[in-house]
This record gives sequence, C-alpha cells and structure tokens, in this order.
Amino acid sequence: MALLFDEDYHILTESGLEWEEDEDKRFLLIKNYPLPRNFYVLNSAPIEQIEVICGIPPDYNSSGGDMFWVHPALARADGKAIPNAAGFSGEDPRYYQNKEYCRWSRHFTADSWKPKVDNIQKILGRIEWALKNPDANK
Repeated sequence: MALLFDEDYHILTESGLEWEEDEDKRFLLIKNYPLPRNFYVLNSAPIEQIEVICGIPPDYNSSGGDMFWVHPALARADGKAIPNAAGFSGEDPRYYQNKEYCRWSRHFTADSWKPKVDNIQKILGRIEWALKNPDANK
C-alpha cells in the first residue's frame, strides 16, 4: 500500500527530486534535497544537497508529521549549533541502507496542517523552512 496519495506522487515527480519510499518503516527518502547556498558544511567544505527521511504517519492526511532526518549530519558554516538537531550517534536516529540519518525535531502547531487539503508540498515546505531557519523550533 502506498504511503502517499496520487497527488503527492505527481508533486514529487514534477519537483525533480529523487525519492523512494519504505512502506514498512513508513518513510519517504529524498535523495537530493537542496540546501541553502553556503549555509551548511561537511568537513569544512560547503555542501549543496543532502538526503532527507520524512516520517509518514499512518494518519498522514490528518497530521502531516513534524520531524525529519538528514544524512550526512549537518554543521552550519558560521559554526553555530543547530538547536533540536542531533548529529551522528545522537538521539533518535534512523538507519537506511547502512547509513545513519540524524534527527531534526521541529514542532509545528496543529492548526498549521489543514487535513485533507495539505499534501507533500507542505512537508517539503516545512523542511525547506527549517533548513533556512535552523535556530527556530517551529
């Protein structure tokens, strides 16, 4: 059984993002998620894209979810810590294809998701917002 709705798959296909889903683990993996330019580094070098796991809850159409996991672990170019984000061997990681994905916990208000209206575009927008605003929690 698919995790998302037909409309969601259409949006993903049109976005140019590479993705796959794991129905047993209930997540969507985005393989080439773009990062804000010159904002994050890996081993002191700028990094332009990451892999992102989005948890897809069983009540996806009603709640949308509020956490995601990234690989590799991100560090800010300005050296500041990223609140509510774990690094490797941190809190609540996800593992997929022998890779560790690091948690980014962001909590959006319940009324920010419109059941049966919002879709994967809203989740992608939440990830984009969180990566552009790493100091914010919601």
